[in-house]
Amino acid sequence: MQQTLTRIAIVTARLAGTAALILGILLWLGQGGALLHAHMGTGALLVLSLWLLSLLGLKAAPALAILGATWGVVVLALGVFQTALLPGNYHWLVQAAHLLIGISAMVQTERLAAAIGRANAG
Repeated sequence: MQQTLTRIAIVTARLAGTAALILGILLWLGQGGALLHAHMGTGALLVLSLWLLSLLGLKAAPALAILGATWGVVVLALGVFQTALLPGNYHWLVQAAHLLIGISAMVQTERLAAAIGRANAG
């Protein structure tokens, strides 16, 4: 059961993360605000997948699981509040931070899935 959940979570994280990244870049390039809700939805799905992998990985890699769960909160908080942070000429810094933190969440999902896989193999 855990292996199946892990597979579902990592596939979901990969798809959602890739979609959120593409949609975010399109938004950054000014390709229509209609994509914002899709970007937010795929980002939230990435975070939910990260949280599921964090829960599944508590035994395999406790420190990594706690980091993943915490990182999910950071991603969501920055996503929700980013428009209010540093408005004006330097808002691109917040956008760049959001991009890097989102990519880091994608990396965290991969690391957790690998740790779970190693624990299940051994």
